[in-house]
Amino acid sequence: MTPKTTKSERALIDRLSALLVHDGSAVPFGDDMAALPGAPGQLLWSTDMIMAGVHFRAGDQPWELVGRKALAINLSDCAAMGAVPVAALIAIALQNDLTMADAVAIHRGAEELGGAYECRLVGGDTNSWDRPTVISITIAAALPEERPPVLRSGLRPQDRIFVTGALGGSILGRHLRFTPRVREALEICSRLTPTAMIDISDGLALDLDRLRVASGCGIVLESRLLETVIHSDARQLADQDGRPALEHALHDGEDFELIVGIPPDVSENLLAGLPLREIGRATDDIDGVQIRGADGTLTPLAPIGWEHFR
Repeated sequence: MTPKTTKSERALIDRLSALLVHDGSAVPFGDDMAALPGAPGQLLWSTDMIMAGVHFRAGDQPWELVGRKALAINLSDCAAMGAVPVAALIAIALQNDLTMADAVAIHRGAEELGGAYECRLVGGDTNSWDRPTVISITIAAALPEERPPVLRSGLRPQDRIFVTGALGGSILGRHLRFTPRVREALEICSRLTPTAMIDISDGLALDLDRLRVASGCGIVLESRLLETVIHSDARQLADQDGRPALEHALHDGEDFELIVGIPPDVSENLLAGLPLREIGRATDDIDGVQIRGADGTLTPLAPIGWEHFR
């Protein structure tokens, strides 16, 4: 009898990691961006797409915001690596019932955001079909002063874990209007030596688990600290649907804040003024992510969030 194959986004990435050639790269396969080994003036690369019916509702939001989001999620990948965005390409499959104005608005939204980060759209491709609109952007980024990229795999036991902002409830509007943490990441990297970073695209619980798996360690979150990073949108959504606000903060996703690992001996003076909120520490127990309650009890946190190809 043929064993059942697990179908999930993570399982697919694991399969592709074994299939695709990526020897010698400065960035392990599966991180937020990729690098070409040995390339002079090395650039990092990433690509992300958004689809009507999955990442936005066609007709419910201005097309400028949809185009803005398409680039913003790629800029967030640059932030997660501590990289400076350089340029982007856009490929779009337009639903045939869109107008010319709609199509231009998508590109305008992306271009205006790119201009704010000196990352212009320099080319791409346009197609159309009778299915929902799909937008894919490929972005290139550089590392300042030949500094190495910040990887997911660098977290070490006792490292302090921070996030760059409040979490949860992004579906109320922040998933379209969020600010990619590019400038914040560059400031953090210039003042500190972060051991690991990842952006929160699919939910704190799931992205924390990706970070700890890549690093081969465990994570303990403090419940009292988690309470301080619950966004007001999460509390508003909790009032509407009856789910706890903390549950929204842990699992909703599309916050696009950063999770940042910092060495345990970092000076508080260096932390002062940085947009960092502490939530826990890394451990040498690799069993998973746990939350420590006020009474000291540890409760496992399931890696639940948004996952494609489920």
